Amino acid sequence: MKKIIAIPLLLLFVVAASAQKANNEIIKGNEAYKKGDFKAAETAYDAALKIDSKNATAQFNKANALQKQGKLDEATKQYEAAISNTKNNNIQAQSLYNKGVTEAKQKQWQQAINSFKESLRLNPNDNESRDNLQKAMNELKQEQQKQKPKDDQKKDDKKDKEDKPKDKKQEPKMNKQQMENELNKLRNEEKRLQQDLQKQKVKQSSPEKDW
Repeated sequence: MKKIIAIPLLLLFVVAASAQKANNEIIKGNEAYKKGDFKAAETAYDAALKIDSKNATAQFNKANALQKQGKLDEATKQYEAAISNTKNNNIQAQSLYNKGVTEAKQKQWQQAINSFKESLRLNPNDNESRDNLQKAMNELKQEQQKQKPKDDQKKDDKKDKEDKPKDKKQEPKMNKQQMENELNKLRNEEKRLQQDLQKQKVKQSSPEKDW
């Protein structure tokens, strides 16, 4: 991750009193951050934002503290706020870079790719953004390749379902009338056989002629 943004010292001599108080809180947050006390750092950055709600430096550093605590969704929102509230290309580029890292940790590869691309657009010489962009693109490609067999299986299942009605048409079931006709044919055939047998019996039982 990029380093947290330090307060430009020269600005402290020309800013208004309220802004100076916000910067003092950011300095406290930076000290806590360096000690690894990310919760205290977040609290200090929040104090700065209560004084100056659009302070991009406080938002950027708070996002870093949130990311360190695993609050990735909140961190993403803070990076986006920092990008919106500054025209400083350096802060925007670093915010986009860290936003991409946060998205990559959540395996949001397409979003991460977009963030790294935007960061590179602002800072074309940033090798870290370029390397992470390539990694994110590779991860997205692998994920799509894994997903492809599942999609193919879904297509096969859909095709099987579409083919089933065709099979039914090839072997239609007999309706009630057709079944009745078949039964009548069987009855008539049985009746004819009975009559033939009866005739044979009569013939066999008739007296022979005298010669």
